[in-house]
Amino acid sequence: MVSEKLNPADHFTLMMDHEIRASGLAGNFCGVVLELDGVPDRELVAQRCRQFGRRFPRAVARLKRQGRQYAWTVDGAANVPFHFHKLAAPDAPERTREQLLLEILNRPTPALEAPPAELHLVEDSGKSALLLRWFHPACDARGAELLLHHLFQPDTSTPPAAQATLETLLSKWHFWEKAKLAYKAVGNIRRLDAQSSILPEASAPSTPRLGLRRVNLDREQSARVMSQAVRQTGMMGISLYFIGCLMRALDQAGNSSTGDAYCIPYAMNFRKSKSLYPVFGNQVSFLFAQAGRQLVKSREALFSHLREQNKQAIKNRQDYAMLPLMQLGSWLTLQKHGAIVRQSPHGRERSSAWFSYTGDMYPAPSQVAGCAVTGVYQLSPVTLPPALGLLASRFDGRIMLSYNFIDGCFSDDWLDALTRSVTTELLGQD
Repeated sequence: MVSEKLNPADHFTLMMDHEIRASGLAGNFCGVVLELDGVPDRELVAQRCRQFGRRFPRAVARLKRQGRQYAWTVDGAANVPFHFHKLAAPDAPERTREQLLLEILNRPTPALEAPPAELHLVEDSGKSALLLRWFHPACDARGAELLLHHLFQPDTSTPPAAQATLETLLSKWHFWEKAKLAYKAVGNIRRLDAQSSILPEASAPSTPRLGLRRVNLDREQSARVMSQAVRQTGMMGISLYFIGCLMRALDQAGNSSTGDAYCIPYAMNFRKSKSLYPVFGNQVSFLFAQAGRQLVKSREALFSHLREQNKQAIKNRQDYAMLPLMQLGSWLTLQKHGAIVRQSPHGRERSSAWFSYTGDMYPAPSQVAGCAVTGVYQLSPVTLPPALGLLASRFDGRIMLSYNFIDGCFSDDWLDALTRSVTTELLGQD
């Protein structure tokens, strides 16, 4: 039996799994969907899953509790679970492909029984979609993309071992350096908490389910968005551009609670650029984009503010400063950790919405078992509140916007207004 403890970022996402389940959803199960122009051979896909399980034993591990903490435990050989689904005939459809994918993601699995990753192939009218359903404590979004890469790359040799950046950082810092960083992080959180967060007004449904709306921009629109992003926030601030546009769209769509500022967390990935390893283990910390109500009403003022805010955060090492706090949090119960992270001392939810921008997949997937990849998008659960998240990614020169929300929390009219406003803001149009 091989056991590997969760790193602090893994434990943070396990805590969010607890909070998501408390909202009534299945858990912190995310998805990457590859849309294919055909139906790959099922036996070939199953063979790749078996090979992957042998190359990466942690891919078939299960969570076990060890005292106050948790670990991935590998006990015997197993395969990455692979499931095949076929939709009804086109002339009598029972459900859409998207509905089936959401059903798969919404299936509850106890945390201590959930595999780190499982693969679902959905056939539909001569085409198909491949869903990688991954358990967020196992890896982050970049890790999930790498997992798909290693599943379907031709080379089946064992990859060289690589240092996990987050654990390496923590091991290098002595006690007082960690204490100084933690003090900085606490100070920054207190400054953010001085303004209460503006939340979208969401009503809790009796049976929460994850809902999805997708907006795919064409290449011309996508090029325009990226040009606007570079102009407004610079090459290193693409996420800030999407966040700023989301803030303005939320403001324009209305239906928000009282509060002082929009506050949207975004991840900082510590993996080396273009690194293919490690596949597993979250390697992220967090920063926060915050802007008051009045500031959001001016595009130029907002993006100037977000650029400066990010610049100061990096200068003051706020991305690193969260790591010691996350390490301390890994010794708390999931319930206690969640209460501290989500609720400010004033008793209000900290997050205005969830957000992720993963950019281009690297290496870009071109085919799966002989079938060309025609599109990629993501799925992610959310808590209530805020019951809303936006995932942005780019594939083959096109931007995909995936709006994830708890179904029944928002009206269709409000969601229509929000998605239109985000697209308009991204394109820089009045």
